[in-house]
Amino acid sequence: MYIAIDGDSVGVQLQRLILEERLEELKGFSASIQQTLKNFVNVIEHNGGIVYMSGGDNIFAEGNEVCIQAVVQAVQKENEKQRLYYSMAIGNSTQDAYLGLKYAKSCKIRYIRVIRNQYHIEFRKLVI
Repeated sequence: MYIAIDGDSVGVQLQRLILEERLEELKGFSASIQQTLKNFVNVIEHNGGIVYMSGGDNIFAEGNEVCIQAVVQAVQKENEKQRLYYSMAIGNSTQDAYLGLKYAKSCKIRYIRVIRNQYHIEFRKLVI
């Protein structure tokens, strides 16, 4: 299964800090994002997953159900801090994971599993 993770409203927050010339906060915010992504990557790799892309506020990876459950828990734990929220989606193909992520972000449902049955795509909220 493929895993897509993306920070919510990161660009808007970065723009605001830059335009308001709050450079020390910008530096801290950026470092926080980098550390969070590093933690997510460590969880994925520790649980046998493969990280194909990690940068900015995004991760695209592949993992089995054990890996996915560990990642969901890590993302949920980070979101509970209420500093910056991350959305994630999982799917059987790269396209499904990507579509699920876009759907999750547009609906503010942070955890989505994409189920494809022939020509029908279903977006299900992940049970945590």
